[in-house]
Amino acid sequence: MHQQSPAILDLAPIRSMEPHIRERLAIGFPDRHFTIERVPATVTPNEFERVAKLSPFIGLAWTGISPAQSSGRRLRGSWEWRLLLVVKAAGSDDVRFRGDAFDIGLDAMTDVAVALLHGWSIDEIGACSVTSSQAIFAEGQTDDSVVLALVNFQIDTLISPANFKLVTEQDLAQLDVAWLANPQSEADGQFSPPQTIEVPQEEA
Repeated sequence: MHQQSPAILDLAPIRSMEPHIRERLAIGFPDRHFTIERVPATVTPNEFERVAKLSPFIGLAWTGISPAQSSGRRLRGSWEWRLLLVVKAAGSDDVRFRGDAFDIGLDAMTDVAVALLHGWSIDEIGACSVTSSQAIFAEGQTDDSVVLALVNFQIDTLISPANFKLVTEQDLAQLDVAWLANPQSEADGQFSPPQTIEVPQEEA
C-alpha cells in the first residue's frame, strides 16, 4: 500500500482544520471532563443513543463548503462545521440547563463554545466565525434527562487544486486513494482511471 504524503495532505482544508478545532475546544472543554469526537453531520438514532451516554459530549461535524462568488481557479469560500452539544443530567430542567456542582449545564457549554470559536483565526488557514446556534430535539429521543444544542460555524480559507500537483496516477497514489492507486481492469467490471489527469494551470 502506498504511504500517504503529509506534504500533500497537509494542504487539504478539512483534514488540516480538524486538529486545530479540537485543540481550540480543549481550552474550555478538557478531556478529563468532556468527550469530543468526530460525528456525521446527521446523527442516527443509534449513534445518538451512544453519544448521550458520554455526556457531557461534543460532536464535531463538517457539513459543507460555500464557495465565494469571487472564486476563480482558486476556490475561496467558507468551510462549514457544526458542534453537537449533549448534556445528560438527572433532576430538574434547571440542572440540565444551568448545571450544578456535579454537572455542567447546556447553557454554559453553548456559551463557552461560541466564545471560543467566534473571532478566532487559524494561522495560514483563515478566520472562524459562529453563524448560528440553536437548541434542538433528536427525533425518537425519549430520555427527558438529555438536552441538546447545535453551534454552527465556518472557517474561511483559500484552496488551489494546483497545490496538490495531481497530474499523474503516481501523484494520486501518494494520497493513498485505493480505488485510483490500485486500478482494476475494465474487464473485471471495475473503474480504470486514465494515466494522466490534466490540471488547469493556475492564473498568475
